[in-house]
Formats: sequence, structure tokens, C-alpha cells
Amino acid sequence: MKLIKTIGVLILVSLSLGCITVEDSISSSPTGSKVEIYVQIDEKSAAFELSEIQVKIGNKTINDFNKPNFVGYVSENNGEVEVTFVVNANGKDWYGKKVSARDLINLKFPYGERILITLELYYEDETLRIKPETEKSGIIGEKIPDEVFMVSEEVLVKEIRKVYGEVPNKIKEELKINKKIREEFLSKYSKTGNITYLRSYRDSFYAIRAFGELAKWKGLSMLDIKAFNLTLKANNEYYSKYPSPQKDFSVVIFSENTPYYSPIKIKGDLNTSLPFLYYRGRGLSYYPVSALHWADIYFKRGNYEIALQFLNNLQEFMYFGNYNSEEYALFLNYFHFENSSIPWVSGYAQGMGAGLYAKAYQITKNETYLKTAKLLLNSFDLSLKENGFVSNTKYGPWYLEYNYNSNELVLNGHIIALQGLYYYWEVTKDEKAWQLFQAGVESTKKTLPIFDTNSWSKYSNIHGDASEFYHRLHIQLLKWLYDVTGDEYFFNYARKWNNYLIYRGLPPEDLG
Repeated sequence: MKLIKTIGVLILVSLSLGCITVEDSISSSPTGSKVEIYVQIDEKSAAFELSEIQVKIGNKTINDFNKPNFVGYVSENNGEVEVTFVVNANGKDWYGKKVSARDLINLKFPYGERILITLELYYEDETLRIKPETEKSGIIGEKIPDEVFMVSEEVLVKEIRKVYGEVPNKIKEELKINKKIREEFLSKYSKTGNITYLRSYRDSFYAIRAFGELAKWKGLSMLDIKAFNLTLKANNEYYSKYPSPQKDFSVVIFSENTPYYSPIKIKGDLNTSLPFLYYRGRGLSYYPVSALHWADIYFKRGNYEIALQFLNNLQEFMYFGNYNSEEYALFLNYFHFENSSIPWVSGYAQGMGAGLYAKAYQITKNETYLKTAKLLLNSFDLSLKENGFVSNTKYGPWYLEYNYNSNELVLNGHIIALQGLYYYWEVTKDEKAWQLFQAGVESTKKTLPIFDTNSWSKYSNIHGDASEFYHRLHIQLLKWLYDVTGDEYFFNYARKWNNYLIYRGLPPEDLG
């Protein structure tokens, strides 16, 4: 049985440009200069929500994500190539619900002998849609690297050899282990038809596919390879014991240190305190935001030893750069979330990280922690084009929880970044940190009305009602803002949103 009946595309090419129409056959050749057209479907966004997807391209079918497929020729006209795509998709999500999509897309390119068109499946108002990815569409060999034709493991090995000269034995071994794990899941799925095994196959294989795509499009740094090795090892240790969690989202840890009861604990050879997130279709990925959140809890509890373990483990996976002659540091996230590419950055982690490493310095007097805190603070100067996370909105600066979407203003992530800035200022009295904090406080004040539905709070400006967990967190964060600023505006909103809990018959937060 095939793993996925994946994606085909019906391509209609404009006759007005002297191009052929590709419908039932692609064997005809156009007159004039021939341009080869390749199509691939990017594994991101809705791809992770689908267990089965099928789209036809004349008499052909594309069988894999992230794999260019030759679909026909077109002719160039005065140095330009125009192609119109009619895309039809039918499939199922992981719960067996049928989905379908049909979209018409028109694209123009300068002349090139071979052109790749990358398409993305996504949801809009719970409806499956298809759109072109312009950043991953263009002339192969120019904008598009030739490596797009390589499979994930091949390009990973190639890039690792560039950095190390040879693939380290520990990575070779993890690649072998992973191959055995996913082959076993695929075999079980073929024999039983149990969708859990199909999901486990996809999940256990995700790290190789995701880092393989990063290798194709951007290459790999030593830090990327280190992150890949940790991620692959974590997935191997989990999937060698269990299939994928039944929930769409879970937390998995490889140590005893957790402030919560719910994480899945795995005992094995992996020695790290970092928490890993499981997202359906994406396996396990370490998440700096979660690690810093847990460290903050342990600092507040006075358990400094465990808090410092989280910070020490995170420090091993920190990116260091230079922008406008100023050094900075970033926590990178190596998993797809919503419509993100990888790696991406969270303002939550940057702000809270600056504050917690400053706290670590205050407790230990270790100058390394203070230097790290300063580098994280400097990251607030980065432009969005440089993987920055500060969006200059009409309300003022907003510290983005997800920097791949500058239009989404997440309330809790922004205020938690403010908490980190305040922690940093408490320790250092740094004027820059204070100004960033003050500016963020003012933008919070101006935006609160857009998060208020008059019956509940919103998670972000573009999402609907927050969950009860996040609504309560909003109340707690507004109370904190009142405590540190003395501005009753924040307390009034905290009280108002607390009343929404009471109106729903839920216990309110203690505003003290």
C-alpha cells in the first residue's frame, strides 16, 4: 500500500502565449524555446493535517511532498514564461474527514530552461486551499538550488560532510536507527491499516525531512547539525518504544525535571533537561519557549539548580550573529508551526531569555550568564528581514511570539517578553532594557481594546476567543503589569476579564 496518495496538479498553460495546454497528455512539445516545468508540494501548513491527499495532473500523479515532478513544457514569449495552474485536490484528514480544494493560480517567470513551481496546501476559514510559494518558485539553478532534486537523507549527508569533512559516527548511527524505526511503522501500517502507524511513520521521519529541506534551500551550519542530531536522537528514543501520542499535541521529556504532571517521560540514553513538543505530523522538537517557561517557574520556586540546568542546556543551541557591528544571540525553532518556514524566532524566548540569564548572573555571579543576557537583549535591534521579531505597528512596537507572521499580535507572548525585559532591568538597570519595556507597555495599553470581545479575551488580533487557560493567563499578566507599573488601566482590564469568568460560572483568578 502506498504511504500517501499525494498530489497531482492540473496545469493549463495560456494559449495566447503560444504555449500548449496540458490536460490529458504532456507528450506534446511546444514550438520555439522549450521550458521544462516541475511542480512540487511543500510539506508545511495543512500537509501535517492530512493523512491522504490526491490531486491529478492529466494522466500523472505526484507521489511525494518536497519532490519536484516534471509535468510538461511551455514556450517562452519575449523572455517571459506565463503558466496558469488549476489545482484540484481531494483527500482525508487524520480523523477520516474528506477534504477538497480547487484553486486557479497564474504565475509569470523570466525565461529559464527549467522552472520549479512550489505549492502550499493551507486552511482558510476551515476550508482547504492551495497557493504558490513564490520564495520557492523560480528558475532551477538560479533562484532554485539544484539540490531540490535530492532526497532528504542525501542532501543532509552532503551538507554534514561540508561542515565536518565526514559524517560523524553518532549521526550515522542515528540515521540507521531512524530508518529501521520508520520501516517498521510503515510495515505495520501496510499489514493492519491502522492509521496510528501511518502517523508514527510520518512523525518519526519528520526531523530528517525538515532538516533536509533546510539543507536544500539554505545549507546547514554547525549549530543546525547539532540541533538535528539532538532532535533525531530524541525521536529515535521515543519511537523505538512507542507510537505517536494519541493527542495532537503533547510534551515529552527525557529527564525527571518538570514543573507539571502531564509530560510523557522517556528513560533512555539522551541526557538533556530540555522539553520536547510533539505536534501531529512533526514528531518531537525541542522548544526554547517551553524550556524558558519551566526555568522561570523553578526560579520562582527557589530551585535554582534545576533552573540553571535548563539555561545551560539551552545555551548549547544558541545562534550568535552580528548586526550593525553589534553582537546578538537567538534561540532558533526547527519545526514548522502554522505556515512558518524553519528556523524561526520567538520574541517570547528572546525577552524572557534575557531576563532569566540576567537572574542567573545575579544568583551565581557568573559573567557568562550576563554576557548571554546582553546578547539576547541586543536581538531586539534586529530587523524582521534579519530574523528579528519586533514589529513596528500603529500601536507601537510589538514583540512577536511568531516572527514569521508580523501581522499576528499575540497578547501573552508580548507581555511575557516584557516580563523578561523587566527582569533584565531589575538586575542591570540598563537604560536600553527600560526603554524597550516602556515602549512595549504603551503598545500593550493601546491594543487591549482589540483583544476584548466584551465577553472574553482573544489569543491574538487575528484569532478568536482564547482558551480558558490563556484567558486566565491574560488576567495574571495584566495584574503583573499593574503591579510593576502602578497603572490602574491594566488592573481595570484584569478585573473586567476576571468578571467574564464569573459570568460563565467559572472560578475567578485571585487579584489580591
